[in-house]
This record gives sequence, C-alpha cells and structure tokens, in this order.
Amino acid sequence: MSLLGWGAGGEVWAWWRQLWVWEEEMLRECQALLLYISLQVQSSDRWQWQPDPEQ
Repeated sequence: MSLLGWGAGGEVWAWWRQLWVWEEEMLRECQALLLYISLQVQSSDRWQWQPDPEQ
C-alpha cells in the first residue's frame, strides 16, 4: 500500500506476519479496486447500498 502513496506523515502499513498466498491474492484484488479512488478533503463522501437485484 505504501507504493500507492500511503505512509506520508510517518504512517506505515506493517503486517504482523508473512501473508499467506491467498491473502496476498486478496490484497492485490483490494489494491486493484482502490487504484482509481480519489479522496478529496473538500468533497463530502457517502456510501450507498446497491442490493443485487438477482438475489
């Protein structure tokens, strides 16, 4: 995550242990989902639940 700019101001991600292979895969998926998200201080944020219509 530090490659994405996290870590400014002394904050750093640190894992307690070596990640399992499946955890590394999930981490990469998470990074891909967050890659194009841009947080802006001057903009309000909100989450909106969009239920899956097929379920």
